[in-house]
Amino acid sequence: MDTESESPVCCGSGCTNCILDQENRKRKIPSNFDGPNVLSTGHYHQFRCTHIEPVTNSTYLMRFQFVASEETTQEVKLLIPPGSHLMLRVERNWRNTPRPVNELFSKWCVETSRADAHQARVHRQVRPTIEKYDKTERDLYFSRPYTPIVVNQTERSFDVLIKFETGGEMSQYLLTSNVGDVQEWKGVYTGFCWTRNLFSHLIGFVQGVGLAPVYSIMKSILQDEEDYTRLCLCSCFSDISGIILRDDLYSMTKFWNFESKIYLSRESCTCDDESRRTCSCLSSRKKYNEQIFNHRLESIDVENLLQKFAPNSFQVLICGTEAFVAFIETCISKLNVSNWYKF
Repeated sequence: MDTESESPVCCGSGCTNCILDQENRKRKIPSNFDGPNVLSTGHYHQFRCTHIEPVTNSTYLMRFQFVASEETTQEVKLLIPPGSHLMLRVERNWRNTPRPVNELFSKWCVETSRADAHQARVHRQVRPTIEKYDKTERDLYFSRPYTPIVVNQTERSFDVLIKFETGGEMSQYLLTSNVGDVQEWKGVYTGFCWTRNLFSHLIGFVQGVGLAPVYSIMKSILQDEEDYTRLCLCSCFSDISGIILRDDLYSMTKFWNFESKIYLSRESCTCDDESRRTCSCLSSRKKYNEQIFNHRLESIDVENLLQKFAPNSFQVLICGTEAFVAFIETCISKLNVSNWYKF
C-alpha cells in the first residue's frame, strides 16, 4: 500500500460540511465496525470528559463518554476502528466566559512560562493557512484531530492523548477543561484498515503522540487471537521522562509476537565515550529486557531492521512530525519498500 498521494486536509474551522466528510464516504469501514454508531461523519455529538490523567510533563490522557439523549438506544454502539481519528471542535469565543486553568495542568503552565516567549510566537507562525472547504459556513469554531487509543464500546467512551503546545489555541482551551465538561466530537475518519494476517510482519515508526494510531492498531492485533502477525514498534521520544505509555508498551512485550524499541534523542549521558551508540547510563532505569537506546533513531537503525525481512512480507506504518515522516520515507525508499502507510 503505497501512500505517496496527498490526503485532503481539514482547515480546522470545525465546519459541519468538512472536506474530510466528503472523502470519508469513499472509504470502506471494516465490516466488524459497521452498524448503529453514536458517531456519524455529518454531525458533531456531545461527549462528557470523565477522566484526566498526566502521562508525561506535557501529555495527558483524557477520557470522553457519549452523552445519550432520550432517543438514544442501548443498541447504538461507539464504533471507532483502530488508527482512525475524531475531530474536536470549540467555539472561538470561549474566552468570553471566565474559565480558570485546571490545577492539574498548573505544573505544565509553570514550566512553559519559563520558556522563551519567542518560541511561542514562532509556533503560532508556522501553522499553515488552509483554504476553507465550505466557504458558506461562518467561522465560529476551531477544531483539531485526535486519535483514540482505547475505545470502550460498553461505556461508549474513548481515551485520547493530548499534547499541550506552547501558544496552541486548542491547548489554551484544554488547559481550562475539567472532569464533567461537555465537548463536541465528530467522526469517524479513517484511511487505514488492517486485514488480519495480510503481512507476516507489521513495523511502526512513530514519534511522540504520533504513537497513538499505530499503538491502537497493534493493540487490536494483539487482542485478536486469530491474527499471527509479528509486530515491531520503534518509538522516538526526547528523554526517558517523555516516553508515552511506557508501562503499556512494556506489558505488550509479554506477547510472543510484539517487540518494542524506544529511541531517546536528548537523554543526558555521563559515558566517557560520547561517540558510542550504546550507552550504559540507562541500565539502572530500564526494566527487564526493555529495549531503550540512548540515541536518536538513525537511518542505519531503520535499514538494519527492515533488511531482516523478506521483500513484500511486511508493511510499515509511520506517524510523527513532517520532518520525521520525511526521514522515514527517505530510508524506506532506499530499500525499495512499497508497502507503507503514513498517518
